[in-house]
Amino acid sequence: MQVFVSHAPSDRDAAARLRADLAQLGRQVALDRGEPVGSRWWESVLQRVQRCDVFILVASPAAVRSPGCLATLRYARALRRPVLVVSAVPTPLPEGADTAPVFTPGADISDRIPKLRGALLNLPAAPALPDPMPPEPAVPYLEPLRQRLDEQALEVSELRELFRQLRLRLRDEHERAAVWGLLVRLRSRPDLPQPLATKVEKVLAPGWQPDPERRVEKRYWDGQAWTTLVRHEGREFNERRVPPPEATWSGDPVPARPRPTATSSGPRPAVRPRPAVRAPSRQRLLLIGGVVVVVAALTVGGVLIFSSSTPDATTTARRFVDAVNVADASAVQQVTCEKDRGRAAFIFLRGQTRLTLEGVDETTDPPTLTVLATDSVTTSTERRTYPLVEESGKWMVCPA
Repeated sequence: MQVFVSHAPSDRDAAARLRADLAQLGRQVALDRGEPVGSRWWESVLQRVQRCDVFILVASPAAVRSPGCLATLRYARALRRPVLVVSAVPTPLPEGADTAPVFTPGADISDRIPKLRGALLNLPAAPALPDPMPPEPAVPYLEPLRQRLDEQALEVSELRELFRQLRLRLRDEHERAAVWGLLVRLRSRPDLPQPLATKVEKVLAPGWQPDPERRVEKRYWDGQAWTTLVRHEGREFNERRVPPPEATWSGDPVPARPRPTATSSGPRPAVRPRPAVRAPSRQRLLLIGGVVVVVAALTVGGVLIFSSSTPDATTTARRFVDAVNVADASAVQQVTCEKDRGRAAFIFLRGQTRLTLEGVDETTDPPTLTVLATDSVTTSTERRTYPLVEESGKWMVCPA
């Protein structure tokens, strides 16, 4: 007997225990965790549902919200496969599972295995596959929405519907990162009408959000990109690791853009929490004309760079932070104002300090750039602000 088990990612432990129990009963088991795991994931899933003699849904609140779990359940019903519900967490069952027998596994294996055998034996035998076969369900995840967003011309009603679907999908923590990236893509469309653009901006407003990679609890979104400011276990600190350049989900069938990697041959310094740093103010992070994020691959690790509306100011800020982080005295001199150029290395390259560019503020006179300076030895961090002066048509950094 071949058994197909569909479960949500959060129920992997219950699914693994069920798989071991089924194997002990001599059943061949195919597992699907209800989320994309490769470019041909969906095709493989449908083939395994077609071959199974029993379809088992590991039921939980996450599973009944999972597009993958629900799609495979509906397909199994269309193929007339016997369905058994194994309860991981009590939850109302979706259509297609609400009439199926429910098995609640206990903790005692000596009691659990015989009851599971009985539940399987009480299921009807799987009939032959229908002829003709029912239509295969479409990929239940985000690829269709991404394809729609890539279309050149969309009606206003179509854009509104895309936004509605993305906002609904944003509630699923497993899809949140990918949906966030698609909302950013939707915002960039030139045909987005102003009322809808306002709604999109409200969703993407600066603030603390769940970390798109789920490595920490919260990460600060500056309105344009993810920053290195994070919250975790009651602490707020600057994480040295560069966040993803685009909010992508590693499980999505569409390959994510390559992430920057360190070029240093030596081991990367361990990330250590530093004293809490308050999230930057909106005025400091939102720049005149928009903000563009540039991710630089450094020999000592990535640093997130924020762009201003003035390309020369952006270039200067990036070159300054990069030069300090790789201790390039010549490069530091090239972006230092004339009056301090001769002692630039003495001013900026003392100690073992690593910089993270927090923002460029052009509303001040003169404009300023703000960095978070972390001592590599003590891990203490301080915020530093430097004036930017214009010399020979280029922005230069002045110590004071």
